[in-house]
Amino acid sequence: MEELTDADAFRFMQQATFGASSDDLDDLMQKGINTWLVEQLIEPTVDYTPRIQEQSASRNVNAQDIKTLFWERAVYGDDQLRQRIAYALSQIVVTSLADAAVGTYPAPFGVYADVLQRNALGNYCTMVREVSFNPIMGLYLTHLGNRREDPVNGFVPDENYAREVMQLFTIGLEELNLDGTPTGEETYTNEDIAGLAQVFTGLSWADTDFDRPRISDNNRFLPMESFRAQHEDRPKTFLGSTINLGDDAVVSINAALDVLLEHPNVAPFISKQLIQKLVTSNPSPEYVERVATAFNAGQTYLSDGTLIGSGQRCDLAATAAAILIDPEARGEPEDDDFGKLRSPLLRAAHLLRAYRVEKDVSTSGPLPSGRNLVNLEEENRLLQNVFTAPSVFNYYRPGFVAPGTESADRGLVTPEFQLATTSGLVAYINTMEFLIEEKGAAPDGNVMVAELDYSDLEALADQPAALVDRVDQVLVGGTLPDDTKALIAEAVDEIFINPSNEQVGRGLRTQVALLMAVVSPEYVVQR
Repeated sequence: MEELTDADAFRFMQQATFGASSDDLDDLMQKGINTWLVEQLIEPTVDYTPRIQEQSASRNVNAQDIKTLFWERAVYGDDQLRQRIAYALSQIVVTSLADAAVGTYPAPFGVYADVLQRNALGNYCTMVREVSFNPIMGLYLTHLGNRREDPVNGFVPDENYAREVMQLFTIGLEELNLDGTPTGEETYTNEDIAGLAQVFTGLSWADTDFDRPRISDNNRFLPMESFRAQHEDRPKTFLGSTINLGDDAVVSINAALDVLLEHPNVAPFISKQLIQKLVTSNPSPEYVERVATAFNAGQTYLSDGTLIGSGQRCDLAATAAAILIDPEARGEPEDDDFGKLRSPLLRAAHLLRAYRVEKDVSTSGPLPSGRNLVNLEEENRLLQNVFTAPSVFNYYRPGFVAPGTESADRGLVTPEFQLATTSGLVAYINTMEFLIEEKGAAPDGNVMVAELDYSDLEALADQPAALVDRVDQVLVGGTLPDDTKALIAEAVDEIFINPSNEQVGRGLRTQVALLMAVVSPEYVVQR
């Protein structure tokens, strides 16, 4: 078994999970990375859809329920690698409950979430096929109800999904080398978009009428169906290929997806984005190439010789393992370009997991209450939440360059800095202070998502330096500079502990130590 230092374990868990408690870190130290990864591949998961169907039998399901189910899995799920990859995929293959059309149908949104969750350690190409027929995606990118061309009335098929499935889900805007570097050639033209748009015609809700669909529990959770009369049945040409398979939309779309998913861009395009989501915003071309090679091969070997992956191209278990065991991910950062700003959501999730009261993800019964978490996307909160992106480009673009910054001068992309506005930074501090003070979620008679326990920290509250050291190890991986720790300890020591009511003073000291840690640069930036 490979030997891990405390710093090694902390860095790995930052990259592979939503955050680690001291017990999680100890568990990894005992098992090692290889065993941990192998165990994660077989960790069971709890689907969204059965929980939603159970609830919809007694009451209307809303968007807050969907977000609550995500947070339950992020905070309490043992299948952390799957959940972290599923979340990354939700930022690449985006749909959003903030969209008016999607928000009208929150219950079937769970099917989309399950597609991501099921394929997160499965197959990326399978996932793209499934989301292409998912009615939530059809609503969001408007190919649900898309009609064939009608020259008499001047109607042409909607091009939205055709454009985004190329630009964002598969091949991107530029031809790429295997290492992710661009060749300078565009991947597609407007004519390619128009040709592919004709392929994505004739789909609508299953088991109903195309023109006047009736939505019920009988069809809301099913893939979209092909309506032959509305599918463009003449030859459709794009990217140098022609689809001429008649009037069955399902057959034609799968053939078109064959063309897109077999494109050599897919491996470096998706691999680089997953590296950015998990490890570093500016991976080296060599890092991208190693991961893209694993993506294409559908397999990778761990350091002990264990083979990960099915051997089928697009295997995400192999891709995730290749990202996490790569020398650039596991070694000490060699320069200042390595690492990433952690998104506000990941910072909040880390706090919640680090001090969570242990629970299992619920499988039946009333949904837990997600109060304090379901509105994190609001302007006075984190400006970000799951499944609520303001556009198909997510909350931040993978190629975002922060204008007027040293990173921009050095040619670096800083995706998460797109959210780092002045008001956003203030809102982050206030939100984290609230979550810390409320211990995740104030009891209200319901089963709560994200209840926190600081009892171990409060026991150290009369020893400010020891308290700060403990917070530093769990939340910041022991990276807080000595002068920062001294400042926090000094602030903690200023808070009086009244002998007649020690718990209040101990609680306040703990909260101050936690808050000062989570607003530190060392917590905000992942190295």
